[in-house]
Amino acid sequence: MSLDANLSQTDLELTADGVSTPSAQLDDDYPFGHWYDRFLTKTNTFLITVIIPSIFCAIYYALIASSQYVAETRMIVRTIGVSEKFSSSETREGRSIIGGDSLTQDSYIVANYLESPDLVSLLDERIHLRDLFSRDDIDFLSRLPRDATFEDVHKYWQRHVDTYVDGPSGIIVFTARAFSPEDAVLIQEAALAAADEMISRISLDAQQDLVKRAEFEVSASLEQYHTALSDLQAYQNKTGVLDPISTAKLATAVISKLTEEKLSLEIDLAATKAANAANSARVRQIERSVQALDNEIKLRRNNLAGSESEGDQLSAQLTEFSRLETRRVVTEAIYEANVRNLDTAKSTALRRTTFLSIFSKAQLPEDSKYPERTSSWIIFTLGLFTLWVTATLIWLSIADHRT
Repeated sequence: MSLDANLSQTDLELTADGVSTPSAQLDDDYPFGHWYDRFLTKTNTFLITVIIPSIFCAIYYALIASSQYVAETRMIVRTIGVSEKFSSSETREGRSIIGGDSLTQDSYIVANYLESPDLVSLLDERIHLRDLFSRDDIDFLSRLPRDATFEDVHKYWQRHVDTYVDGPSGIIVFTARAFSPEDAVLIQEAALAAADEMISRISLDAQQDLVKRAEFEVSASLEQYHTALSDLQAYQNKTGVLDPISTAKLATAVISKLTEEKLSLEIDLAATKAANAANSARVRQIERSVQALDNEIKLRRNNLAGSESEGDQLSAQLTEFSRLETRRVVTEAIYEANVRNLDTAKSTALRRTTFLSIFSKAQLPEDSKYPERTSSWIIFTLGLFTLWVTATLIWLSIADHRT
């Protein structure tokens, strides 16, 4: 199959029906078509689009491409400490930890941080990350331009690192590529040190937040207790009654005593009248005493539990006092519970710590892993060949429709 036009004089002849051939019309309409079709043969296009780029690719991977070395670290985020349960209204449940606790969520936080712009900025300050990737001995295609923006440096970093988190176990696998074994290990150590600082900072912030919240609860409950105590003292000063309960007991005892005296006088009065001395001075004295006792008993009973219109009954004082005293007792109990929670929070914060536990350190790589020279060249060549075949088929299809 050829893309040659191969036009001849006979192609310009008319057919038996007196109609010129399509090839003759093509040459007449397109003066350069004969040259164009002659140049774009299968051999020429295959040579230009497949062979020559494949040769350049082979030269690049064999002689020019810089070797890239990979350092790998395996780690896990652990939390050591003693968990507590708090007795305040907010329930905080921890874990019972003996040898440590693996937190998968923290593992994902670390993995995300290892690819974050903050880490790139920090590594650029500490180990001059930009200079490590823009050295002159790195090939021009793999090298980071010296005038690259921070966003370009971040994208370049993301292409040269990889993080993987195993969900059930929380194990983090972190790999970093560099153009020398020493640089790969250096980047690994600096990145993990920064990640450990980050997770420690988060743990410290959580501890401080725990203590601050406990301190806030103590302050709030103490203020409520002081308010309740002040209200109770103000009411006591207003009524002049220190303890209405004791006053009520005393008033009841007095009423009982007066009632007892009244009954005694009434018995004496009845005995005197029975002796035919109803008009005597003694009877009149006893009657006045009974009346006085009766009035005193009524007065004290009204003070103890009289009508609501009087407004100063001991029963009303007792109700208000009980309300204020109950409020004082409750706020005092809440304050004491929050003080215990604060002590627990402080002790927990001191004992609990979160850190990175590395169980497989990065070793100095001896062989370069990237680029995969042979496989990359094969993939590149097959890709070009596929593109060439596709383009050729499309071109032939167009040519068939044109004729």
